[in-house]
Amino acid sequence: MQVNGKTLIAIAIVVLVGLSSTRTLDDYVDDYTSEAITNAAISYATARGINALVSMLQSSEVEAGVGIVSGSMTIGEVLDPLNDMIERFSTVMTWVLASLAAQKILLLLASHQLFLYLVAVLGISALLLLYHGRSRAQSLVLRCFLVVVFLRFALGFAVALNSGVDYLFLDQQLHSNDREIKNFQSSIMRVEVDADSDDIRDSVIDFWRGLSLDELQRTISRGIESFINLIAIYLLKTILLPLGFFYAVILVIRQLWRIDLEASAARAGS
Repeated sequence: MQVNGKTLIAIAIVVLVGLSSTRTLDDYVDDYTSEAITNAAISYATARGINALVSMLQSSEVEAGVGIVSGSMTIGEVLDPLNDMIERFSTVMTWVLASLAAQKILLLLASHQLFLYLVAVLGISALLLLYHGRSRAQSLVLRCFLVVVFLRFALGFAVALNSGVDYLFLDQQLHSNDREIKNFQSSIMRVEVDADSDDIRDSVIDFWRGLSLDELQRTISRGIESFINLIAIYLLKTILLPLGFFYAVILVIRQLWRIDLEASAARAGS
């Protein structure tokens, strides 16, 4: 038995409304964004901790160790490039956290009960008008329905795809550089856990005073390299990829709004 075009469209509408009521994808992307926010916040807190340590060293005016002529250069001066990099990293992480928070809010809106009701109402209206409505009203309601359904799923699918990119390409690099930053923080703050603030300050200063110029440069360059890598990864996964997605969303919505119901039904029935 041949199925006509309107029946196929009606089946598609019912399937989309049914899928919209499920929360499997919503729960997955909510967990993913929450974990991403937590990881980004930890990276930001680690960077600010290193920044506080660098500021303490710069204010202490500790003379650098072996290799610097006449001891005229202080460790604070040597640490200036690292301090500048941390400030830039902190600025980028502020935008990263804002981007992740905005994505989470949009996901909450797309999965809110009112949005689900809107999908259902538009779906039922599209079904009724499909068989008992004028051509203009049919096309208008169907376009609105398709746009709303697309928005309902689009961000969730984008986050799911983003997590796939993370798993295949970025996750290992992110955790590796994050680990390097934490190791860098531990290596420059070699103190006892139960030490008081004065002992911590003296211990850190003694550690840095004992480094030669080459050791200082190697230590600082490792930290700067890890911060640069983290900036690139976070910019790609939380800002550049979502911007590319939103551009694609605009293009798709434009195409959906141009759909002609009668032509679509005729093609589906042929």
